[in-house]
Amino acid sequence: MGRKFDKHQVLRQKDPWEVARSVFDIALEFALLGYVDRATELYNLFETFAAGCKASWSPGLYFAWEATGLWPDSIPAKEQTSEFLRKLETERIVWKRETNLSEEGLEKLITVATGGGTADAWGEKELRADELTAAMDLALYMNRRDRALDLLQVIADNWNVCWEELSRSRQAWRYLKHHALARSIEIDEAKLEVFFKEVLDTFKERLERGAARVFKDMPIKELVRLCNDNTIKNAVWEEMDIDPDEPPETILHEGATEAQVKACEERIGHDLPNDLKDFLRATNGMESLWNGFCGEPRFLSTDEIHVFDGREQQEAWEEAAVEIGFVTDMSIKPVYPRLERAIQINGGDEQTKFVWLLEPELGQRMTAAFFDAIQQLPEVERKKFMAMLGYFHAGVETTEDVGWQVCTWCPAELSLLTFQSFKEYLEKLTGDTANEDIFDETDAQGRPLYSNEVFAYQLRS
Repeated sequence: MGRKFDKHQVLRQKDPWEVARSVFDIALEFALLGYVDRATELYNLFETFAAGCKASWSPGLYFAWEATGLWPDSIPAKEQTSEFLRKLETERIVWKRETNLSEEGLEKLITVATGGGTADAWGEKELRADELTAAMDLALYMNRRDRALDLLQVIADNWNVCWEELSRSRQAWRYLKHHALARSIEIDEAKLEVFFKEVLDTFKERLERGAARVFKDMPIKELVRLCNDNTIKNAVWEEMDIDPDEPPETILHEGATEAQVKACEERIGHDLPNDLKDFLRATNGMESLWNGFCGEPRFLSTDEIHVFDGREQQEAWEEAAVEIGFVTDMSIKPVYPRLERAIQINGGDEQTKFVWLLEPELGQRMTAAFFDAIQQLPEVERKKFMAMLGYFHAGVETTEDVGWQVCTWCPAELSLLTFQSFKEYLEKLTGDTANEDIFDETDAQGRPLYSNEVFAYQLRS
């Protein structure tokens, strides 16, 4: 699937929290390789959003900072204390340490962690990442350096399944800070420096300019063609519930007539936006397209587009504390109007993803509600959120500028996004269809890269 770091994807990423989670995720891997200073530099870029994304990088980065003393200025002194850090330790790792505190216990734990000689259906050892981490943690606690280094090599050889678990061991950072893991993986320092610069520059650009619209100047008809061509070329049909032995020749339909478009508008009681009408004229509906990971729910035809009462779904995302856009911790929450009329344009449902058109009148009221809440915030908090709005949306749209909007809601993932037009949403999908499946990607020596999960293997000598 998609790479852990993909410059094209980062710059196009609409969801600001996904951008922040990505940068903390990548920072953690840099720290595990021993480059805690680089990790901290990345962290500082997005520090403003750390509170809302802490689950993505805690406790690993905390343990890295404790081991190196490279604490960011934004981390309060009370969170740098031994007592606070002790509370971050994973209970299961601590329990394993206490119940196996002997030579016999250590060897038993190692046996369990490495599969005890058993193999899976593919003939590979059945490794357990959590037990490997617990075993290494215990070996270090017992000052068994030889066994710790043996385990570290096993972890390095299986980095794609072990990296996140290893970050949870407070003991492990005693070795990790000295680039022990980087040496075990055989990281090329020059490659790492080039890679880090690309990562840092990319996230800086995304922060300063907002999400890039790569296909902004491309007409709808050409976007439709690219969606089709890329899907036929790149789709993993098994992931789209399509028989790979009988893949489709096209996902497009015959274009809608003016009479069909007019009949649709009369049925829903509102004119459609011009960009959606251009889409329907190019293809009256569209079958499932490849989004880089799986298949998107199909687009509906003029006969199927309908008005949807979204109030129940709106209540669901409000109860789950999902916010439109990027705001998660405003002290004064916007009171949005009820979503009584959403025009559903895709075949999504609660198990997939709804795509709704929001009429300009509703969009203006929702935007006004958001800025009303912003203006009621205390001055310091208001300045913070206006800065965040500028960072992630490359400017502040006024309520007068709001026209048709697209709202996507994925109940299973609690993901809610808005786009300023149907064309902007279609541009996003077009870019996604270009993502190739890289699950079996290898380097020049034929070694698996697992670059959808880790980047370290890309940097080997």
